[in-house]
Amino acid sequence: MQRVRVTVQHNPSDPTDDLRCAARARRDLWAHSPVEIDPDSPRHGTHRDEEKNAFFEFATDRFGEVQRVLKEYGYAGRAEAFVVQDAKGIECVKCGYITPKLVTVCPTCEFRDIACCPYCNSEIPRLEYMPISGDLFKCPTCHKQVRLQFQDPMFDANDNYKQPLVLVVPEEPVQ
Repeated sequence: MQRVRVTVQHNPSDPTDDLRCAARARRDLWAHSPVEIDPDSPRHGTHRDEEKNAFFEFATDRFGEVQRVLKEYGYAGRAEAFVVQDAKGIECVKCGYITPKLVTVCPTCEFRDIACCPYCNSEIPRLEYMPISGDLFKCPTCHKQVRLQFQDPMFDANDNYKQPLVLVVPEEPVQ
């Protein structure tokens, strides 16, 4: 899977047109391709970059389909898709925001992805834990062994993900 960003060129005379164009592009991707994107989900919401261009991001292994839809449905010259090369962040399961860096709490909706290390109480993104075997990992800060486990059950009574999504369980008793 690749992290793909679709960017709509800013229209300074009508900034809301940027948002409409991004929404149409998202809906056309959903309707006319096998790309898994939900046009109504906040997970694939529109944001603005530093140049005020509207953009949305999502993960897919069908980049060619993204380019085809943008070309065939009239977005050429206004919208472009590209694979984000420095994709180091993670996608928030609650709002869909893809962070530009590894975090433990989403900067957009404040959803907690992972608990702190039970030994050193450090905030460590799950991708920074060093894998040992299966669900057994080593903390990069204190080097103690921990198990990473999803919440069970994963959803609360309102069908929302429980926080933190990933529990960090000590492998040995905490002293």
